[in-house]
Amino acid sequence: MLLENCFTRFKRYALYEKEITPKCTKEIISATRKLFAHIATQELRAITTTDVRDYLYLKKEERLWSARTFRNQRQYLKTFFDYCLENQFIKENPVSKINKPKLPKTLPRFLTKNQLQKIILHTEIYPWRYEKEKVRNRALIYTFIHTGMRLNELLNLKIEDINMQEKEIVVKKGKGRKERIIPIHNILFSVLQSYLIQRKKSSYRSEYFFESLRVPTKMTAKTIHTICRKISKKSGEYFTPHNLRHAFARSLVNEGVGLYLVKELLGHTSISTTEIYLSVSKESLRKSFCHVALL
Repeated sequence: MLLENCFTRFKRYALYEKEITPKCTKEIISATRKLFAHIATQELRAITTTDVRDYLYLKKEERLWSARTFRNQRQYLKTFFDYCLENQFIKENPVSKINKPKLPKTLPRFLTKNQLQKIILHTEIYPWRYEKEKVRNRALIYTFIHTGMRLNELLNLKIEDINMQEKEIVVKKGKGRKERIIPIHNILFSVLQSYLIQRKKSSYRSEYFFESLRVPTKMTAKTIHTICRKISKKSGEYFTPHNLRHAFARSLVNEGVGLYLVKELLGHTSISTTEIYLSVSKESLRKSFCHVALL
């Protein structure tokens, strides 16, 4: 089979059967193209484990890949060759025998309550150009802080996903296509109400909850990162949407919310992913330690 034909078939398989995101599918194909270009072949069965290993080692040395980047690139190639093996285009996956490097166990960066208060304050007083921009940006920052949503989850929220009567948000396009419900905090509720009132004044209607200022479509990740950078610069507290997610999780643990409930609210697949917030929760540790009878 011609390599280009294989890429075309893989793309459809990834998007329609495996439901891999378009972005990830594109990265898989890009990584595989680079491998074949490096080895200078168009023949699937010509690729050996030694070829792939040498290629990954070389790129790690040239590009100074981190262990995570190495793992990601290895996984991209493995996913493509798994597809080829399943369809009998090759007899074995040349990536399977290449080990994944261990990732360093680093703790996520957390924002303190004082830092969050500064971020909220400067979100409120920032000189946004339009009233709608001000109310919208305020609502999205509060949503990150009070729901712990991932950036992509927030971008894909639709009007129908926000139930103000039941005070809950349905996250339908979570990581791994998981669906979950997040209660709307009382503070967030009033902020969202203000945004919805302002939103009704628009001359157009978008199906997405957080809409663009000038066109009836959802916001982009680039726009939200720009908003965070502007507030970071004004407040002196650097943060990203994911930092706000970490802050939400840590606050829950500090307040004694059970780890299983935190897992469900964050949309984690495994409890082991959520446990990191327990290990770094100083407030929770302090509360527990103060009640321990040492003598």
